Amino acid sequence: MKSISESISKVDIVEDIQQKFPSKRIRTGIEGLDGLIEGGFLKGEVILLAGNTGSGKTIFSIEFIYNGAVQFGEKGVYATFEEDERTLKRNMAKFGFDLDKLERDGMIKVVSLESMKGAGLNANIDFILSAIKNLQAERLVIDSLTAFLSANQEKFEYRTLMHIFYKVLKNLNCTTIMTCSVPTGYKTLGLGIEEFIADAVLTLESITRKEELKTRFLIRKMRGTNHSKKYHEVIIDEKIGLKIVPFSMV
Repeated sequence: MKSISESISKVDIVEDIQQKFPSKRIRTGIEGLDGLIEGGFLKGEVILLAGNTGSGKTIFSIEFIYNGAVQFGEKGVYATFEEDERTLKRNMAKFGFDLDKLERDGMIKVVSLESMKGAGLNANIDFILSAIKNLQAERLVIDSLTAFLSANQEKFEYRTLMHIFYKVLKNLNCTTIMTCSVPTGYKTLGLGIEEFIADAVLTLESITRKEELKTRFLIRKMRGTNHSKKYHEVIIDEKIGLKIVPFSMV
């Protein structure tokens, strides 16, 4: 049995480490989520958000950018590769997210990478980094990483390049969500290497329950965070956007 002095000593060590390496939490503002992850993402984290078609990856990501600007005064860049800018803004307006206004106010920047297909991965990365620096953004979304990598014709080692991109984002201290498409029935995420360069891996999964399509959410990993390890139901509604039910699914 540990002595009181040993317990106190361990607490002192933990507090000393926390003081030397302070960690700021970036609140998502997504209803039900922040309470599951100690108040928010660690600032500068790279988060992989994986899910199958229609599971809510885009609205989750938009809320992260939108809430950052509206609720917390943090600028954000949304890089879309799968959906053109006009369609994205129209679809999100149904949920009450006026992205045009936030762009006019200089709080967010929506960049479409559709027109840059074939330009090369380095050109796409430079384009995104330029948008971050010009806006002085603290948040970034790449939707989706799967399309972002797959559309490039260059021959290279994905793992090496993603590690470089990861380090650049960490140096910028920009909290980043990268979405990743997972075909139904597949066990790997996207190209199979993205999850190894992420600080956190979140999944949105469409399931059938009682003959009705439902979505569930799981935090598969999150470095430095005492997070929920259970499945949570997700509600998507035009009046409330995306909501994660805080109690676990039965």
